[in-house]
Amino acid sequence: MDTRKVQRTGKSTFIVSLPKSWATKNGIAAGSIIYINQGDNGSLTLSTDRSERDLRAKLDLGDKCGEHLVRDIIGCYVGGYRTLEVTSNRMTSAQKKDLHQIVNKLIGPEILEETINKVVIQDLLSSEELQSERALKRIKTVVKSMIQDSLTALLTNNAELANDVILRDNDVDRLNLLISRQFTEILRSGSVKQETLNPITAFNYMQAASNLERIADHAHRIAEIASQSDCILPKDLKDELASMESVLGSLIDDSISQLLQTNSDKANELIDKIREIQKQAQAIANSSETKDKSEMLVRLVLAASLERMLDYIMNIGELTINLCHAMYPVEKS
Repeated sequence: MDTRKVQRTGKSTFIVSLPKSWATKNGIAAGSIIYINQGDNGSLTLSTDRSERDLRAKLDLGDKCGEHLVRDIIGCYVGGYRTLEVTSNRMTSAQKKDLHQIVNKLIGPEILEETINKVVIQDLLSSEELQSERALKRIKTVVKSMIQDSLTALLTNNAELANDVILRDNDVDRLNLLISRQFTEILRSGSVKQETLNPITAFNYMQAASNLERIADHAHRIAEIASQSDCILPKDLKDELASMESVLGSLIDDSISQLLQTNSDKANELIDKIREIQKQAQAIANSSETKDKSEMLVRLVLAASLERMLDYIMNIGELTINLCHAMYPVEKS
């Protein structure tokens, strides 16, 4: 690490010399313009270019298709590449179909060029539009609706509503990947303005989005059971589920609100509250002496999924506490 001594010129101007190796590497000379971003943690980021870096990548598909191809494209997307040139000596129609499908599932990328053996994917979303806080709030809203509608579909045997919940899981996946991408861009130092979101906060938002995405997976699971099962649930179970749906929605609201406000005291209260509610979720599997196999299966799936959802909400509470101490460290006595 280089060190520099701050000097003073005139009555109010402080100056620091630039490392010669850095200046030479970046073509800095007398009269050059340097852009300075101020970080929340007191850091300064110097850049010779005010525009976003055009991060490009080339990907040779070979004979990859299906999930292997999808994972590579998502990896490049989360890696923050703005332009991806996908090539193959013999690109098949199945490969092109996979490319179109995965691009449609991501926020920002579009296919701008397509030839016999090449597809160019360009991210058209400006880095300044990557607002993690807005995306996190949107994920929260979608996840809450998925929980409510999956339980309603189960209680009313509404297969159409259950299938709609399953489709909404894709929206959560897209937003979750968007937040992961923003975190990568912040780490690249310069792709996203440092003062918009600091890396520590961005990391915790990414983790929170991941936990919400897992909650959505369990709502998806309940919806699948609702679309396949036609058993009539007893009144006591219906009442329990109606109550649990309201509780889960309130807990998710509180967990995200406390994270955005970095309120560790409220987060601790939330975690204590969840531990009590988990006992109710566990009891669902054994609260009836029914011998109906369909109902028993529903109870087991519900108990497991509700318990996991509560675990993930608790994780968000723990992230809030971690973030609070990282941003506002406790003074040593």
